[in-house]
Amino acid sequence: MPTVPIRLTLSLVALVGTSACTGPGGPPSPQPAVDSQLLAGAVSFYRASRNDKGLYRDRLRFDGPDDAPASVATTGMGLVSLCIAGRMGLDEDATAQAKTTVRTMLGIGQARNATGFYYHFVDMETGSRAGDSEYSSIDTAILMSGALFAASCLAGDAELDSLVLALWESIEWSRAIANPATGAIYLEMLGDGSGRPGSLTLPFNEYMLVAWLAKLADRTGTGPATDLWQRFYASADSLPTSSFAGLVVLTDRPGAFLSSFVIQVAYYLCHPFTTNDRYRTFLRSAQRADRAWWQQSTAARDHEWGLGAGSARSVGYHADAIQDNPDQIVSPHIVAGFLPVDSNGMSDLRQHGATMSRAVRSIDGVRGNLLWRYSVSDPSWVATEIQGIDYSFMMLGLATYMFGSSFLEQHNDFAAWLARAR
Repeated sequence: MPTVPIRLTLSLVALVGTSACTGPGGPPSPQPAVDSQLLAGAVSFYRASRNDKGLYRDRLRFDGPDDAPASVATTGMGLVSLCIAGRMGLDEDATAQAKTTVRTMLGIGQARNATGFYYHFVDMETGSRAGDSEYSSIDTAILMSGALFAASCLAGDAELDSLVLALWESIEWSRAIANPATGAIYLEMLGDGSGRPGSLTLPFNEYMLVAWLAKLADRTGTGPATDLWQRFYASADSLPTSSFAGLVVLTDRPGAFLSSFVIQVAYYLCHPFTTNDRYRTFLRSAQRADRAWWQQSTAARDHEWGLGAGSARSVGYHADAIQDNPDQIVSPHIVAGFLPVDSNGMSDLRQHGATMSRAVRSIDGVRGNLLWRYSVSDPSWVATEIQGIDYSFMMLGLATYMFGSSFLEQHNDFAAWLARAR
């Protein structure tokens, strides 16, 4: 398929194109070139992860051949990356690529259970189950969110609309609801379409997205998904909290803490969270608590913070959180994810680039540098790979920072798109 080279030396003014995804507020204000380079680099990362079928590899290696399977969630974020590439004028073929991806996902029935949920990982070439991966409700939800985002952003193509609506209608979202009274959602699904017994998660976490999609699918307004939503998510103050450094943060267990990516998933993909002032207050508290943990618990410099997930030193992969970051790993992508409530984070990201810190990495085939995880306590540790779903917060945060919150609020309003498409 044709590609459009990414020219990282251009300023943001030149990068912003006139794609169908240009929002009603017009193009963003000019920003320093380093900011646009970081966003263009993130978009390039997803381009390098994509194959000609429109599937996106779970992770890319910094050295050596890539052999990871496709990730259903990363494929969802790949669809969002096409929107951003089109908005920046980096891809004139974004709509065609989005259609290829959704068409492929509709065609790989071997990767789905009886109610439409996908395996977490699938083979890049065949679309079959990769390894022993599970049917995953959250990965399916992120894929669907990416497709809906793309249909809203790359507007005006009837075939894309039809494909995305077909994908939406092929999934029985209510089957992921385990118990409306407790807020329980199935993490894993069985082949027959039911939830896996015992595989449950309780509010608050990223499964808020599954709850939201299930509520949207409940056209009666009286089903278990609507019941669960009204009990737990209609009001942010219905959810459990923990406190750190005098800051109240959302959690699934009072006294425990979640990795910062959890609340970022909800902010970027769940429209009621995005637009609700009380939820945004909790997002801001999570950002401040993240910074406070680094200041109180480590010898990190001011710009070194971010409790995220990805490659780790002690284990292959770890989701870092307050009181649970044994390797003191900095996650710059989390800093970017908090930009909508902490514009000072942009200075921290620029400092990473300006000082050529250990965060700066490169990958063959990716135009420009990436900012990735490194350990404050062990300077000798070097991550060997970068996970696509985790790096999405670098892309989402920078895009919202540059294009304005209206870009996000307009295109993650899945209820509005479905009302038009049905």
